[in-house]
Amino acid sequence: MDENAEAGKTGGGIAKKARMELEEKTGRPVVTGESLLPPAKAKKKLKDGFDDDER
Repeated sequence: MDENAEAGKTGGGIAKKARMELEEKTGRPVVTGESLLPPAKAKKKLKDGFDDDER
């Protein structure tokens, strides 16, 4: 698990740097209210405790 956390932090830093560079070059924000996805719907739990997509 520690390796995954470290990889996630490294990847997040790389993505942040790329986003900031793109915003600087274009003069426009990458993340806006229009570019965000709507929140995911809550998954319905079945009697056995698994979600539909966990089978």
